[in-house]
Amino acid sequence: MQKLTLVFLLSLELSSESGQQPSPSPHHNGAELREMRLSLLMEIEKRKQAEEALDNMQSQWQRIRQELALAGLSLPACPDDVPESDQPSDVNPVEEICQQIYLARFVSESIGRGIAKAEAEIEMEAQVEAKNFEIARLLDRLHYYEAVNRELSQWNQEVIGEIFVKCSKVLLVNLLIYFQVVLLVE
Repeated sequence: MQKLTLVFLLSLELSSESGQQPSPSPHHNGAELREMRLSLLMEIEKRKQAEEALDNMQSQWQRIRQELALAGLSLPACPDDVPESDQPSDVNPVEEICQQIYLARFVSESIGRGIAKAEAEIEMEAQVEAKNFEIARLLDRLHYYEAVNRELSQWNQEVIGEIFVKCSKVLLVNLLIYFQVVLLVE
C-alpha cells in the first residue's frame, strides 16, 4: 500500500510539472527524467530503510512486550499499530509501566510478608506443640510422684501406727515391770 502511495504521488508530481511548464526540449526532458528517476530511486531506498527500521522497532517492541508479560506487566500495543483516534493522548507508556511495576512490587511485598507470617506461625505452632507435649509429660510425672508420695505417706502412717502400738506395748510392759519391782521392793 505504501508503494502504491509513492507511485501515486510520483504520478501527481509528474502531471503537475508537465502542466506548468511549456514543452521543453527532448534533451532537457531526458536529463530531467533521469534526475527524477534517480531522486525517486533514492526516495524508494530511504523509504525501504525506514520501513525496515520500523519493522525492527515493532519486532523489538513485541519482544519487550512478551518479556514484560512473562513478568506480569503489560505494555500497550506498538503505537504505530494503533490508529491515532484509538490512542488516548494523555497515556504515557513509561508512566503506565512504572505504575504497573510499583503495583507488582507492592503485591510481591505483601505476599512476601504474608508468607513470612505464615511460616512464623507454622514454626510457632510446632514450638507450642512441643511445649504442650513437654508439659503433658511433666504433668504425668507430677501425678506419678504425687501418687508415690501418697503411697509412701500412707505407708509411713501405718508404720508409725505400728511403731506406736509396739512402743505402747513395750512401755506398758516396762511400766508393769517397774511397778512389780517397786512392789517387790516395798
